Amino acid sequence: MKILETIDFQHRELLLEMFNQLNLPISDYTFANIFLFRSISHYEFLKTDCGLFISGCNRQGQNYIMPLNDLRKCEQQTFEILLDKQNFFFPIPEEWLSFFPEDKFVITCDESESDYIYLTEKMASFKGNQYNRHRNHLNQFFSAYNPRTEAIADNNAQQAMTILQTWQNDSGMELNKTDFEQCREALDKFSALDLWGTIYYIDNEPAGFILGEALNTETFVLHFAKASKKYHGIYEFMFNDTAKRLLPQYKFLNLEEDMGNKNLRRTKGSYGPEVLLKKYRVSLIPFSDHR
Repeated sequence: MKILETIDFQHRELLLEMFNQLNLPISDYTFANIFLFRSISHYEFLKTDCGLFISGCNRQGQNYIMPLNDLRKCEQQTFEILLDKQNFFFPIPEEWLSFFPEDKFVITCDESESDYIYLTEKMASFKGNQYNRHRNHLNQFFSAYNPRTEAIADNNAQQAMTILQTWQNDSGMELNKTDFEQCREALDKFSALDLWGTIYYIDNEPAGFILGEALNTETFVLHFAKASKKYHGIYEFMFNDTAKRLLPQYKFLNLEEDMGNKNLRRTKGSYGPEVLLKKYRVSLIPFSDHR
């Protein structure tokens, strides 16, 4: 095993190709997520006999190994080299788990790391009892406001920055406790990262925006949704409008994980996810525990 280098923008094409080959619905497997959170997660390339991996560090300070190829094609010896008492593979899709014998590996998952997956059609219609409250908020929003939309581009990205700063001020939290810096860089490098987004105006004032990208051929992942809290119902409007725009092409929306945040969990759960997509951790059973 050899540490090659810290991941940066120069690795975009390589990672895009590898993620495309994996074709997983897991939100972690996008270049934007890797690049924007590279400093927090300390992402580095690892080279092994089974190809490239990424080493990272999660918010609990735990080290993990992110596969860049299908682990089912690797030799077991590679796992023993990569995994020590602290390291574990993450995020592993459920369809790979059968490759890890129970007598050699420990398989766990943390609910706070699961991705929220929604049917785009449901988010675009808000039909059913599940959406009663959201429909009411959306109707109140349209009664009070006449929103205007623009696709985010280089000429209006600075207005989205204004919204981001307002959102940060509204949060009452320190910068290092939010994703402000990551979102700011996403807006700053919007074109280079090949992101897609919409900015929303009320009375010609920038009021909110959504940023995301295609995860695979049928899933779109929303990385950031920011708005001023003074506009009641604006988040319902932004999610509903985004779903309508994406519906012709994408069957699913991935709103990423809740990170153990109770407010995020309550909000994301209220939109009726079709599934909480589990992302597994796989580690070696300590040798002393083998029977």
